[in-house]
Amino acid sequence: MAEIVILPLSEHSPLTALFERPISAEGSYGWFESLAETTLDPGEEAIMAALSENGATRGALPLARKGARTRALTAPYTTLYAPALPEPEWARMLGVRAREYAGGVLRLDAMDKDAPGVAAFLEGLRESGLISAQYRHFANWFEPVADFESYWAARPSRLRATVQRKLAQARGQGADFRCYRENFEGAIAIYEEIYRASWKTAEPHPHFIANMIKKLSREEFVRVGVMILAERPVAAQIWLVCGRKATIFKLAHREDATEYSPGTLLTHWMMSTLIPEENLREIDFGRGDDAYKRDWLGQKRERIGVIAGNRKSAAGLAAIVRDILPTRISAARNLP
Repeated sequence: MAEIVILPLSEHSPLTALFERPISAEGSYGWFESLAETTLDPGEEAIMAALSENGATRGALPLARKGARTRALTAPYTTLYAPALPEPEWARMLGVRAREYAGGVLRLDAMDKDAPGVAAFLEGLRESGLISAQYRHFANWFEPVADFESYWAARPSRLRATVQRKLAQARGQGADFRCYRENFEGAIAIYEEIYRASWKTAEPHPHFIANMIKKLSREEFVRVGVMILAERPVAAQIWLVCGRKATIFKLAHREDATEYSPGTLLTHWMMSTLIPEENLREIDFGRGDDAYKRDWLGQKRERIGVIAGNRKSAAGLAAIVRDILPTRISAARNLP
């Protein structure tokens, strides 16, 4: 008979084998370890809620728990919550039995509702006895690619003209580009220096990026691109690559180099380098609906969240009244 097993995420166990072939770099054990080590709120504990049957683990959800509240082990960095749900039959059962690990309130976010395991889990969750509602979380721009030449030919003419003009200007300043695939210590230092000199606000979890790069580099999931101008690094990007898919995960450039459009030039160079060298077949732009993303990638999909409450719990009942029912009403009003 299948049973629910709850273990500390830090306890390396047979559960880790489920994460050895993730669908995304963000589904690797190293990714979740890094989140657990650097992003938890005070009092939270990172756990694995797993379904075990006859000694074999069939699926697992990395979660963060505090009191009666349980959430996906995600952070503002997460572009895709990718639990280990390799078999839809068992993923569905993990949803059906959510009351056994959810506590009073369960909140999951950054989910691809069309992924087979996630779709099956959500179907099971609706039969769990918990009261739940789905909501739109954020947009994710993406595009299938076949080769760089056809990809680039399909970009807006203004983008292609900007790259041509700015690249000629930058070459006059000795522009150079590099992609780090190993020995990331120097790349991390360069990225952090550029980030501090950029327009961006301070990171909410300042130790996450370096920790994540070190962990994911063991599985060769990380690429760091750097643009150098007049012998000074002016732009940096972190890409996550798994299989033939890549996520443009983080990007920054120095404010005092804006006139050369270093972010644009580095994105173009990384595309022209990684699409053929990594044989990429899909690229996405992480979180958000920023206007510039649609010039680079032509399709948009939604990541969703779900919140579920146990009406027999005080915390769950409060969430049902405050969050879940209003979310359901809002969704019903927005139906076509």
